[in-house]
Amino acid sequence: MTDVLQHPATTPSSSDAAPLLQVSNLIKHYPAPGGGRDGKRVVQAVDNVSFTLRKGETLGVVGESGCGKSTLARALLRLVEPTSGQAMYKGEDLFALSAKDMRKRRCELQMIFQDPFASLNPRMTVGQIVSEPWVIFPDILPRAQWKPRIEELLTRVGLRAEDASRYPHQFSGGQRQRIGIARALSVNPEVIVCDEPFSALDVSIQAQVINLLEDIQDQYGLSYIIIAHDLSVIRHCSDRVAVMYLGNIVEIGTWDQIYQNPLHPYTQALLSAMPEIRPDERKQRIILEGEVPSPIDPPSGCRFRTRCNRAQTDCANQKPELIIRRDSHPCACIHTST
Repeated sequence: MTDVLQHPATTPSSSDAAPLLQVSNLIKHYPAPGGGRDGKRVVQAVDNVSFTLRKGETLGVVGESGCGKSTLARALLRLVEPTSGQAMYKGEDLFALSAKDMRKRRCELQMIFQDPFASLNPRMTVGQIVSEPWVIFPDILPRAQWKPRIEELLTRVGLRAEDASRYPHQFSGGQRQRIGIARALSVNPEVIVCDEPFSALDVSIQAQVINLLEDIQDQYGLSYIIIAHDLSVIRHCSDRVAVMYLGNIVEIGTWDQIYQNPLHPYTQALLSAMPEIRPDERKQRIILEGEVPSPIDPPSGCRFRTRCNRAQTDCANQKPELIIRRDSHPCACIHTST
């Protein structure tokens, strides 16, 4: 049996390796309902976000609902058009590509969606779903090889070859997510963006899907961006973690840096809400007061200041930069010393 993916297996790159994907100043604004008197009010869903992704690496993106995580995922792949910014991938700015040229890149940049049922066409068999990309990109695989490759892909994600003739409604949620993974793998991608791929699954099934993604990554050197709101899930599947709040990344670092030495008060609050695994891990719960501000009219300066227990007067006047602090990792808080 031939390999499902064509590029060789690799291990995560070192921190000094050139990034596979470099996102700079990504902004995605939507027109606000009503638009205001001047028609210029906008929903600042993602506002000036920058990060890198290296080959073989998993970057987890976490935050509360409404913080812009899913918009970030969709803007990266231009499922929604970014307002501005740059995303350099193999020497090309994805945001500057024409629709025709971006279409060519879609084989290398794939997505796994949150709802495994809504993302699958109920009128198509599993075999048709997995092979649909080959209809769009006929150069990937000759039609004579479709059937054995479909069976190979299904087997690789833990399904049976005979499942190709069945329909999505005949599978469980975890099995449907495996179908979505098989579809993403069918075009030999290098980067897969996973938009909350575990949130609709039971805990035991989440672990199975996480293990499957990690096995595939180890074998083929894929790079993942995994969007999630569950820090305990991200903890087990990410090399680095970016914490988002109200359209901004407020902290980004390795697994150890974020979980063992959180610098931003928002990150600390999120971590304090994680359930303890052992009695010696018990920690004091940090309760966030108030509601998340509107992305139409976010607070001046630090966007987290209205809910922060460390906020001071200057937090309203100065927008914190995401820079390395305490000789550790980037954090956007002016009261976390550099």
